[in-house]
Amino acid sequence: MKEQILIGENEKVIELTFEQLKQTRTFADAHGIMPRQFPIEHHVFIQKLMDMANAVNAEPQIGSLLASVQNIERISKTEAESKGLDQNDAENTSIKVLIGRIDLGNKFARKLWNLSVGFMYHTKGIEVAIGTNIAICGNMTIFGETTHYRNHGKNGIELTEMMKEVENWFGNLESFDFSNSKLLERMEAIPIDWNHDCNHFIGDCLRRAVAQNYHKGESFPMNMSQVNKMTSYIIDKEDDEEHQHASLYHLYNAATYVLTHLNDLPNRFTDIKAFTKWFEETYLIPNESKDVQVSEATFIESSETSDIPQTEELNNKTEIEDEQL
Repeated sequence: MKEQILIGENEKVIELTFEQLKQTRTFADAHGIMPRQFPIEHHVFIQKLMDMANAVNAEPQIGSLLASVQNIERISKTEAESKGLDQNDAENTSIKVLIGRIDLGNKFARKLWNLSVGFMYHTKGIEVAIGTNIAICGNMTIFGETTHYRNHGKNGIELTEMMKEVENWFGNLESFDFSNSKLLERMEAIPIDWNHDCNHFIGDCLRRAVAQNYHKGESFPMNMSQVNKMTSYIIDKEDDEEHQHASLYHLYNAATYVLTHLNDLPNRFTDIKAFTKWFEETYLIPNESKDVQVSEATFIESSETSDIPQTEELNNKTEIEDEQL
């Protein structure tokens, strides 16, 4: 039974089922040739990920599949009428911009977070990342050197190599789960003064974003607009009961919330990974042995002495709105 894809008048993003996605039109042209950036259909790629997860009893479950309405193409009305087709049918639709994730169950699912594999199809190509999805807000933590691959850009790899790396992930899930969980637990173990330390964190991020934008400073995985959104998020959370006992994790969560819900799809996984590395090196490592509140001196000192990871500049924008990964 085919599932129709219905798009509301003002919708910019829609959520699809996997069955709907499987019924959409192929990327291949009239000669059966796939475009260079999409050497594999998205539903075929997702199914391969599911098969790998099932092979190691990881109990995978497909999370939300979000598609950009602007990049959805349908057959023309004339073509539909000549073939007696309904334009709303999923099989007559082409989905070219998509983001989603596969959540892993079994021992990788916890109350607050679970190990997940995220994937994207966008105008540049395909990306895949392994990380920890925060259950409440849908934030993605991507931590480590071999946790993100793409088939485009100067660091891109071919699809066959990408699939080999992903297969290695599924053979080593315990290690990824341990390192991600340990990172988050270390953040939660360092208490902060919500107002005092938030101000220094926001100032640190803003200074680096301004330096990058106006003074050719070192690359920083947040721009000024994103720092503003992060600040607004922090202000909105000031009166939350949980922040009466805030930890370093709450600052990290504010930033990754903004980065996870980026409009700029091609940068999403890259910037989350870069920010996580910077945050660990700047705030977590200098304080991981302390059990006292993070002081002003610590924030200033760690900010001035840490190295900023380099991120590739990707300027291509998509219309994906603020939705969960």
